[in-house]
Amino acid sequence: MKATIHGVRLRGICAIVPRQVYKFEDELKEFPFPEKSSQRLGRVMGFKEHRIADAATTPCDLASFTMNHLFERGWLHKDKVQGIIVVAQMGDHPLPGNSKVIHGQLGLPQDVYCADMYENCIGFISGLYAACCQVASGAMDEVVLIVTDGGSCRANKQDRNTYPLCGDAAGVAVICKSDDPEDTIHFVFRNDGSRRDALIVPAGGCRMPATAETAVPARDEMGNFRSLNDMHMDGTAVFQFVMESVPPLVEEVCAYAGVEKKALQYHLTHQPNRFMLQKLADLMNVPREILFNNIVENFGNSSCSTIPVNVAFNLGSRLLTEKFLVCFSAFGAGLSLAAAICRLGGMDFCELIEHPGNGCITPAATNI
Repeated sequence: MKATIHGVRLRGICAIVPRQVYKFEDELKEFPFPEKSSQRLGRVMGFKEHRIADAATTPCDLASFTMNHLFERGWLHKDKVQGIIVVAQMGDHPLPGNSKVIHGQLGLPQDVYCADMYENCIGFISGLYAACCQVASGAMDEVVLIVTDGGSCRANKQDRNTYPLCGDAAGVAVICKSDDPEDTIHFVFRNDGSRRDALIVPAGGCRMPATAETAVPARDEMGNFRSLNDMHMDGTAVFQFVMESVPPLVEEVCAYAGVEKKALQYHLTHQPNRFMLQKLADLMNVPREILFNNIVENFGNSSCSTIPVNVAFNLGSRLLTEKFLVCFSAFGAGLSLAAAICRLGGMDFCELIEHPGNGCITPAATNI
């Protein structure tokens, strides 16, 4: 699917990560492999440390803390919020949806539009498209897009294939209407559900409810331990999918937008791991310094939240005064792909903050 949305722009982005840092070196003993073997893997993949929320902090708590931070700074006003779209692959409850939980935590007016999207790694771009459609329809002048997840909760600590990658984070992006003809976003989406087993949590849904039996860990052919309740990733299949599919996707969105690939100033991608992103940059003949690969080693892979973390960590305050032609791209569970090209910058805010833990939803204004 391809789409072009005119008259929309990102007014601001704020990302949040838990304050608690877990270091890869401290976790080596958990993995069923010699420590030297894990250290070698960590150097190649870029495993250094990741941020994982404590048990009392949920995806909605991360989001509400960020929203309250924006209210306190005056970058959002509670009584002027018209709509929120919440994208996540984990919910605070089976029902109601996260958007209703966040609405209640924040005490938003009752006429605020609230919608939930279940999405995985491409969730930021899917949510951005949905928010842009709402603004372009004229229904609202501004939509708050919230992406939030606790990806580490899906990985077994004895699975070296997935656990070191995972991290928790959330991001809030404000999408508003614009009269500037340059404020246009071009989207391309692709899916291949026939390969969905390459990245999957087998149990816990309607097809295989979680039971005591599905929670029993078993050793796989590589030596990792995981249960059917944990995330399973065929790393080779995912790597091949990304290398085969993302370069043509970027070529396609460039052609659709009428943009030369070499004109792109930054590739703001989802963050699976450093090794994969380095190979992807080389394959696309893109300088590594404009395709950032440093999010997993500093914060972990937080699924749909990695792009806001990437933007805030690597470009941050530069986006208050500068503008760049960028390509967002994401890929992952599904298997699914998405890309979007727009001019990003001239924002009211763009920052990365920390969450203090213990389910707090009141900001402590702790910039990092």
